Amino acid sequence: MRAPKFILVGLMVTSGSLYCLAYGGWQQHKNESQGHAQYHLNGPGPHRGDWLRKNGDLPLQQQEQQLRQDPRFRNLPPEQQQKLIDRLQRFDNLPPSEKAKVLNRMEMFEHLTPAQQQAAQGMFQRYKALPEDQQNRVRQAYHQLRDLPPDQRSQLLNSSEYRNNFSDDERDLLRGMTDLTAQNH
Repeated sequence: MRAPKFILVGLMVTSGSLYCLAYGGWQQHKNESQGHAQYHLNGPGPHRGDWLRKNGDLPLQQQEQQLRQDPRFRNLPPEQQQKLIDRLQRFDNLPPSEKAKVLNRMEMFEHLTPAQQQAAQGMFQRYKALPEDQQNRVRQAYHQLRDLPPDQRSQLLNSSEYRNNFSDDERDLLRGMTDLTAQNH
């Protein structure tokens, strides 16, 4: 039953970005002659996102048909099937660069330790529980912090600017997100 979980996790990631995991775990190369991205994955497969990579060049209607024909998909409850179809449609509407980011996050996530995966899922849930305006502020701060060395990151997180603009919980979330990214960069 590993494949439906890959499909579910892959499409789940497309419904809400895991900003805390948004760095390159594999490289995307543009194939100019064919006009689409080719991906080089880390290690042997199967990989999260394989179904999307395999079927992503098909028209959406054919992707949905492929998904509906999968016996593991048909064994899912109807509401879960519909969620997957909806997520597939959202994924299909993304520009190629955003699709690559989603697939990148999936690939990176699979290489985290179970403890890191659990921590990432917890941080994502905390992030998604924030009101939209706070999500935007946290996302912007994360982008500011993620590439800083640990001492500069800590100094900024403890600065009066961050203490005045972010709650303790938001700063803790930012610390966890950037620490996880740094551990796996």
